[in-house]
Amino acid sequence: MRLVGWLIVAAIATGTVRPAAAQSGPLAPAGGPPPRESREPILGEPPPEPVAAPRQTTQSSRPPNVLGPPVRGVPVRPIDREPLPVSSGTVASPSETVTPIGSYDSTPAPVRRAALGAPESAGTPISSQSLESSSHPSPVSSDKSDPVTDLLVNRSTEKSKSQANATSTKSRTAATSASTANFGEQVIDTVDGAMVNVMGDRHDWFRSDHAFDNFISPVSSPFLFEDPRSLSEVRPIFMYQKIPGNNSTFQGGDTWFFGLQARVAITERLSFTMNKLGGLSVSTGNDSLYDGGTGFAELWLGPKYTIIRNEQTGTLLAGGLQFQIPIGSSSVFQDTGSLSLVPYITFGQNFGRDLSWGSFNTLLATGYAISTDSQRSDYYWLSAHFDWDVFNNHRFYPLVEFNWMYYTTNGEARPVPTEGRDLFNLGGQASQTGMVTVAFGGRFKLTESAQIGGAFEIPIAGPRQMFDYRVTVDFILRY
Repeated sequence: MRLVGWLIVAAIATGTVRPAAAQSGPLAPAGGPPPRESREPILGEPPPEPVAAPRQTTQSSRPPNVLGPPVRGVPVRPIDREPLPVSSGTVASPSETVTPIGSYDSTPAPVRRAALGAPESAGTPISSQSLESSSHPSPVSSDKSDPVTDLLVNRSTEKSKSQANATSTKSRTAATSASTANFGEQVIDTVDGAMVNVMGDRHDWFRSDHAFDNFISPVSSPFLFEDPRSLSEVRPIFMYQKIPGNNSTFQGGDTWFFGLQARVAITERLSFTMNKLGGLSVSTGNDSLYDGGTGFAELWLGPKYTIIRNEQTGTLLAGGLQFQIPIGSSSVFQDTGSLSLVPYITFGQNFGRDLSWGSFNTLLATGYAISTDSQRSDYYWLSAHFDWDVFNNHRFYPLVEFNWMYYTTNGEARPVPTEGRDLFNLGGQASQTGMVTVAFGGRFKLTESAQIGGAFEIPIAGPRQMFDYRVTVDFILRY
């Protein structure tokens, strides 16, 4: 008995015989999955789905498990399993040959089939890749008879065509216009371009410099006292001057001037001025050697150029040359000699722009009259102007002005011991004499283009000669 017991133990140890208690059923093939009813759940795996009732069909009502059942032993891939036969009452489960992990090849796995499987009536399952790559028809039909399609599609197409046609038409029109320009227009454009290069933008031609509209032009001594700005204007002037009764040549009387000035601004710096153009009427006293008369005055004109023009500081400086041409009437002493040249400079400065009760402007001008012959007298002149722009309204400007004229040489035209300042060049014997006057007045701007000014002027120093007092009124029409 002891020998029989040792034989049974040896048989169990070598696997030849298995105990009856441990062998509850037939063993599954080595390496294959255990039966479903005896599977032990694996950690992390979802619980097995219940087996559906068997159908009397040749296909399973449920798609095969893609991952395949878990196995004990060597891991397997779905591609390596052989399909199992389908029997009634069981679920078809593909099975492939077991391949160790270390022997995997690099061939990519086939595309997954749809998780829900194919419908029963279908012969072959359709892959998800085929479904995703299929083209979807456009929701908008291309049928032109459909009014909705015409609205959504054709309208934008026709609009693009219309815009393209309009652009093409404009281009052809511009090209035609350019090609039909005549020779005269091309010459004008060439000349305009040259003028712009020399003198600036042509839109500024002949227009006054309005960057300094807070300034005003002087009123007294209008033929010599020049504004430093470049201006385009017409300025009618009326002047009445009383001759002193103690004047040994004229024995009293008076003088009237009716005329105008004109200025043309070529650019904001360059301008041409006509300082005197008009007529004179002279009446003398009863004991005078001259009867007086009425006639044309001398013509004074010339160029002017603004050298300094600073808008930030309100500073102006201009220089010019005046030609005094004696082409007037002899009855009013406007034909003396041949010509006088008067180079001059004029300066302007604004003060107190930020003052609430108004700013101030100062003008200074000086020049020298040089005769081209011995008939006319030569003289030096100096003028100053001061005004107040009341409350900076650019409307009313009270002003005060000073004028000084000093004769440096005698003329030889007439043997008289007197001279006529800016109204007459008698060619008399007045060398080394001079007179200072002061004028009080104002200027009122109806608009910047229409202004009126007036001043009353009297001598304050030196011999009065032909000047007892003067009244000057002007009216400016400015562009």
